[in-house]
Amino acid sequence: MVVKFFSNKKGGSVKALDYLLNHREKDGTARVLIGDEQLTRNIINSISFKHKVCVGCLSFEEQNIDEDLKYKLMGDFEKYLLPSLESDQYNILWVEHTDKGRLELNFVIPKIELTRKIALNPFYHKQDLSRVDVWQNLTNLTHGFTDPKDPAKERTLQGASKKISLQKDYEKLDEMLHELVKNGQIQNRDQMIELLNENGIFVNRVGSDYISLKLPDSKKARRYKGGIYSEQFTSLAEFERICENTKSRIDEYNRRDTQREIRFYTNKLNEYTERKAEYIQSKYPRRVESKKQIPVDNNGSNESNNFDYNNDILFPNSKSNAKFTNLASTFRFTVCGAESKVHQSTNEGSNTKPRQINNIYKDKGVKNDSTRATTKSGITKEREAKYRAYRKAGKTRDGVYKQVTADAENLRVKLGEYCGEQQRVKQSIISKIANIGRIIAKLVNKLKIKMDSLNIGEVIKENFDLVETITKNTKRIKK
Repeated sequence: MVVKFFSNKKGGSVKALDYLLNHREKDGTARVLIGDEQLTRNIINSISFKHKVCVGCLSFEEQNIDEDLKYKLMGDFEKYLLPSLESDQYNILWVEHTDKGRLELNFVIPKIELTRKIALNPFYHKQDLSRVDVWQNLTNLTHGFTDPKDPAKERTLQGASKKISLQKDYEKLDEMLHELVKNGQIQNRDQMIELLNENGIFVNRVGSDYISLKLPDSKKARRYKGGIYSEQFTSLAEFERICENTKSRIDEYNRRDTQREIRFYTNKLNEYTERKAEYIQSKYPRRVESKKQIPVDNNGSNESNNFDYNNDILFPNSKSNAKFTNLASTFRFTVCGAESKVHQSTNEGSNTKPRQINNIYKDKGVKNDSTRATTKSGITKEREAKYRAYRKAGKTRDGVYKQVTADAENLRVKLGEYCGEQQRVKQSIISKIANIGRIIAKLVNKLKIKMDSLNIGEVIKENFDLVETITKNTKRIKK
């Protein structure tokens, strides 16, 4: 068994539920084990955060396991993933898949803490990976599930293709290459890469212990790791040494002290869980006073008619949140005084086994159609109000934009007029200076001629005629 958390860069949506409960549900290869699909869907739709949902699965190599054991594993996983959180502080949906010929227990967790309607991230990779990995190892050892860390289970072909036919082609290629190595037709990795290229199989990338190959009909390359795909495969003798090392690792794995490992993983899991529980208690403190308002009869349970679900449990800090009030008002619930067991029935004919601790979200008097209509109506009205506000703000932005554009155009025109006027003034001044220069040059020339013709002591008695000057540029007479 291996625990997988699916990456979702866009934050997730109800499409995760659509995928888990698509045609598989009609085919009988998918069923809800724990939770309420419609409730989970409504909560996800009501979340205003970008990151809305956490999705993952417990993937088994076994085709199926005992029904009671499934519920025990799901309960343990929730306990160690979100320690110290009560069942009414978060929502989870468990969906079983058997369409791949093996068992998958898929889970969907809306990323919101229900009592305070604040963000809740069930899994931080750096903080929670060690704890989840320890729980996975301990569970595999305790129940004897196939361990993905078993050297005998190591696969050279990494990942899986969505197309079954394409997946089989990649697996067949892996088998064929190993067969060619055993027959001596391929003696090292370089020779294998050359053979692949000659046969139209694109070698996308080559690493120290892997190569990535892409078949002609495939959109993405697939990675083959270890063994003959490692750079250590330089000869057939080296390949035999690699096989011997693998065999020795398998023998060592089978001879290990499993009881010692169980004690080690148990201590580690308790240590990690206590640390996580302290963090959760500090960030999501439990509202104890809400429990005191729930009357419980002598039988251990009672349907509360005076209990305010909106104010006391789901959203104690806000009575006017439209997104969740519409959702919460459609549900009444039953509160159990004694701690209920997760599952006791072993009826194989039942397709689903409802989770008893989640019965607080269900009301036999409310039909699904009414629930959906009420929730949809509230969400639609809020979206319409937001859209009207957005349109109004858009008109304001358009008016401001037009005003700024008009002001910029007027400024450009005025700047052009000013520059043109300044250019004309500049040309006029230059023209006047040029005319004065020509007059002075003419005066100097006449003075020079007159001075050359004068004798010493002779007085100048002539007047110079400089009244009229014709310029070549303007063709105008200056006086």
